[in-house]
Amino acid sequence: MAGFFRSFTKRIIIICNIAVSVCMLLLYLLPSLPASVSWIINLFALLFPFLLILQLGFLVFWIIAKRKLALIPIITLLLSWNLIGSFLGLHAAAKQTAAKQPGTYRVVTWNTHLFNFFENNGLLDEAMLQEAKRFDADVLLVQEFVFSLDSTSPITLERVKKKLGYKYVAAANDRAFGVHTNIRQKNERYHPFCVAIFSNYPIISWKKEQSSKAYNHTFLWTDLLINSDTIRFFNIHLQSMHFAKKDYAFIENIDQQDMDAVQTAGKNIIRKMKTANLLRSSQARDVRKVVEESPHPVVVCGDMNDVPNSNAYQILSDDLYDAFTEKGWGIGRTFKFLSPTLRIDYVLHSKALQVAQVNVLKTKLSDHSPVLADFKLPQK
Repeated sequence: MAGFFRSFTKRIIIICNIAVSVCMLLLYLLPSLPASVSWIINLFALLFPFLLILQLGFLVFWIIAKRKLALIPIITLLLSWNLIGSFLGLHAAAKQTAAKQPGTYRVVTWNTHLFNFFENNGLLDEAMLQEAKRFDADVLLVQEFVFSLDSTSPITLERVKKKLGYKYVAAANDRAFGVHTNIRQKNERYHPFCVAIFSNYPIISWKKEQSSKAYNHTFLWTDLLINSDTIRFFNIHLQSMHFAKKDYAFIENIDQQDMDAVQTAGKNIIRKMKTANLLRSSQARDVRKVVEESPHPVVVCGDMNDVPNSNAYQILSDDLYDAFTEKGWGIGRTFKFLSPTLRIDYVLHSKALQVAQVNVLKTKLSDHSPVLADFKLPQK
């Protein structure tokens, strides 16, 4: 009887190990899968850190219990090396300094949550503006940016540019979407809600790309003259899950929910995740098409609202380099809610560009952490 139980238990563990391996390796297929399937597999990207921990646990277990079976996690980990490399920064010895080093230019991307526009009665948070200025970025790419079209307002685009200390700015504003301090006065106090690029380098040209009249379907590129080279910078913000506060509360306290609440809220959350995953994949392909048309080296920055190894990430990072995995260390969390594994803000770049350092900056002023990357200046 004891022998049967040991044999049965071993088979269950083998099946579980193989299942975890399959879930990890399926991520390689994401870009080639039809949308009807890819959104489900995309969920494994969210679970990848936990799948990796399980796989390492299986490795330790089999080394102790049955060394021959340790081949299952070993082979899986070897096959998953590119996935692990996209998830983790493995450069513990990389030096990070607050000051820009000679011969570099600094790029920072930050989802500013409208600079806390609503919490400040229709103005931009002064502490956040000063924080952004302290980054000392030569190029600042802002998602969820807002400004006023009223020339008498203190938050016109020109005044915000000067307050941040920049010479040039481009914003992908569109009157089809915006925010209002008072919905009944929306015509009088209209504020574009957009992505923007601030620069100390001359903007040679720029364009707002828009596949449909919606904020997350709109992105911006600018050609900047850096030394004698032209580099094209993209600012993107892909589809959010649109989780409400109650959704976050449910996920963070799921162990305290009864079965009816789990079923009701769970269905709603899965529906939101499906919708967002499908839209992000479509938006990523739209961006990718324009990136491939660029005659110049590119830097693609922004809030992807998705993790490494997701479909959107794989589409956009194909043939590009992830600055964090090149020079960073650890997970590089950029979103402060739900899980410490969420790196959803990125700086991607062409092979021709060299990263000197990268850092995820700590701030309590937004739900997103800014990502800083210093690039080596092109030779004149």
